Amino acid sequence: MKKLIMICCIFFAVSCSVNNEDDLNKFEIQKLYRLYVDDFIANDFEGIASYFIVPVDLKSFDKIALTNEEVISFFEELKANIQEGYAYSVIDAISVTNIKAGSYLLCADYSRYNNNDELLFQGRTHYVYIDTVDGWKINSLEPKDRAENSPCM
Repeated sequence: MKKLIMICCIFFAVSCSVNNEDDLNKFEIQKLYRLYVDDFIANDFEGIASYFIVPVDLKSFDKIALTNEEVISFFEELKANIQEGYAYSVIDAISVTNIKAGSYLLCADYSRYNNNDELLFQGRTHYVYIDTVDGWKINSLEPKDRAENSPCM
């Protein structure tokens, strides 16, 4: 009986530490995403590129960025063609889901506004974060349809 109780206690302790590690990873990924959005608003293209690890699969754009310079060029072009009058973005919702060991999916709903705080656009993007020697980095992003009644997942 003591062995069974001991095994249950060990299993419980291990599962708690895994959940805590998972929660810490999710918190860190959300923090990094918020910093990425700040750099996006500020047009800090080198800063933006620092959140990615190449090669980056830019799904729906039919492009794979093989270098940091290509990531920078992608975002320079993206921002040059963004909604006219764009001033800033607001994160409406974030969810982070563990895909497999060392890999998470971040789903972000966001809204873009002009200097008069008028809504220009609402969107959703999925980002895949992977664990690297330099911390959590994005290696894929894909715009998704944002249905009004559909939660970010």
